[in-house]
Amino acid sequence: MHTIKRMLVKIITITLISVLFFSSTCTYAAVSKSSSDYELAVDKLKLWGVIDDTDLSSENKMTRELFAKIIVNSTGNNDLAKSMGGSSTFSDVSAKSSYCGYINASVKLGYLSAYSDGKFKPHESITFAQFCTAVIKALGYTNEDVVGTWPAGYINKAKSLGITTGYNYSSNSALSTEAVIIMAYRMLNTNIKKANSQDADTTLVESSGIMEDKNNWVYGKPEVALNFNPDTKRLGNIVFKDGIPILRDTYHNTASPATKEIGEVISLKDIKDKDVVYEVYNKLNVLIYYLVVDNKVEGQITSILPSKYSPKTVQINNVDYELSQYANLKKFNSSLNSFNTGDGITAILGYDGKVVDAYLQADENNEDYAFVLNWSTMVSKEAADYNKEYYTVELLHVDGSQKTYKVNSDPRAYNWRLVQYSLIGDDTVALLNMNYDISSSYVVDISNRKIGEYCVTDNVKIFNYTDYSVKLVRWSDIPNGRLISGKIKYLGHTGDFDDVNVICAYDIFNEQNKDMVVKSIEKPTGRDGSYKYELVAGTSSYSYTTKEEIPNVDVGTVLSMKMNNDVIVGYNHITNPVEKWWYVQAVDSKRIKINNVIYFFSSNVSVYFNDYSGKLSAQPVSNIRVGPNQGYESIYIYTDRPLDNGGKVTMLVFNLK
Repeated sequence: MHTIKRMLVKIITITLISVLFFSSTCTYAAVSKSSSDYELAVDKLKLWGVIDDTDLSSENKMTRELFAKIIVNSTGNNDLAKSMGGSSTFSDVSAKSSYCGYINASVKLGYLSAYSDGKFKPHESITFAQFCTAVIKALGYTNEDVVGTWPAGYINKAKSLGITTGYNYSSNSALSTEAVIIMAYRMLNTNIKKANSQDADTTLVESSGIMEDKNNWVYGKPEVALNFNPDTKRLGNIVFKDGIPILRDTYHNTASPATKEIGEVISLKDIKDKDVVYEVYNKLNVLIYYLVVDNKVEGQITSILPSKYSPKTVQINNVDYELSQYANLKKFNSSLNSFNTGDGITAILGYDGKVVDAYLQADENNEDYAFVLNWSTMVSKEAADYNKEYYTVELLHVDGSQKTYKVNSDPRAYNWRLVQYSLIGDDTVALLNMNYDISSSYVVDISNRKIGEYCVTDNVKIFNYTDYSVKLVRWSDIPNGRLISGKIKYLGHTGDFDDVNVICAYDIFNEQNKDMVVKSIEKPTGRDGSYKYELVAGTSSYSYTTKEEIPNVDVGTVLSMKMNNDVIVGYNHITNPVEKWWYVQAVDSKRIKINNVIYFFSSNVSVYFNDYSGKLSAQPVSNIRVGPNQGYESIYIYTDRPLDNGGKVTMLVFNLK
């Protein structure tokens, strides 16, 4: 609890010029609305959510309805007020009034009461006697604690606690807004009645939970600072508001325990790369400060628990870290591009020690590589170069983060390519283009960590791109064996042995182009109609609609289609079979022999029969008949790559007589 109080002291000292904790020995003079005491009180009551801007009108009059809101919120009973809204207890209080719930709650709690005629009179001024009675009850005192009859006993008690010192009102005097605001602030900083003498002193603001009760704090959605520009005053969904303090919490940093006190006051410019930022709200749902957390753990993933199919905890260097509800679970689940055991990562932890986000670790020898995702032109709004046009680029870094920078030259030649970059100042980069190799074919040896003749570093970074997307993939996931020419665009080397530390690959998993067999063709019925092609690949079905007919295509024809996230975006070409014959010499569950050549099946081989009526149907391998005169007019074999590159059969199309 002591760390919490230290943080809140910091909040108080930055938000306002000074904070005074009032006791029965303090004296006060009547003040004007322009005084620093009034401004201090207003700011604090707004900060704690006791009042808001709509409550303070130009009329210097404290109404009973507004005071009901103040006393209910000051005691942390906002939830009760909400539950009692929408239905008025009094004939002169509208159920639609924003103060209705507060009025009902203030009466239920015994702070205020109705007049003898049963009305509340919400628009009348609060009297000195009513005010003193309410605040003394709010501080936990009862009739037994008050000496003398009402209202004198309550007025004297309020004076003895220092709440009304300097205000000499008669019991029926109407109170001004300025007086109530100042005295309400004093009330909040006055100790409540102790249940017994051994209890510690506790102010009303502490006991109410509107600020100092950590259990009532609400932390908003965390935002990770990546390329944060303080001039925008925006980070993700967080908009930084003037007057709300920004505190850095280094206390919870498990990686390197803090030497500074929790709640260090910082500015927007002090927010660092990969800091986690929260909006923190009090019990009344009022933003009280921004919390900036610098809490990172670096190391190797030793386990993902309970499994990669349902990740809840990541184990780093044999220490468990729970995944936050806001963590991107796709980075830890069973998908192709997720983290895996053995990966070196930097885990970004929130205030609660849970993983908010994580990034691949980079070695010093490849951290200056990035992939250019986009470029644009911007117009400067800064005074030094106002209205000057400049370029920006968005880079995908080797740790998986994406950032936007100014660039010192026209970046169009670098777009959608691997580059090396260097920082010029805080927000500008210089780019160096990598010369792509578009002809070589490489043999990948996963187990021995070799590509071609080169060894591959333990922390190699692999950028795999298509025409539509780019991802970082692991060495263990790329295809083993000889790759088709043009799949490897660039190899980066390091050290005396020229080990490979960076690979740029083009569609290494053959995701962009997919072979599909035509199942049906629907021709246009009118002049403005379209051709609709129904296609299948394995167990998946697809549709492709085009204004132009694809020439020389019938049912059973295999087409190469352009894909983006498993959606057809265009047509490439008719795929030629690697073999065309008319009968099968032998077949089993793993292979087929045609024209004296043995072809091995891929794990997802598909078999299609195209009958004489033009109807295409999927068939199991066991339905393939061996020998001549089996009713086959032609048999087409399709493989995932050339046979001399280790190609395997992915599709067989049997055209029946």
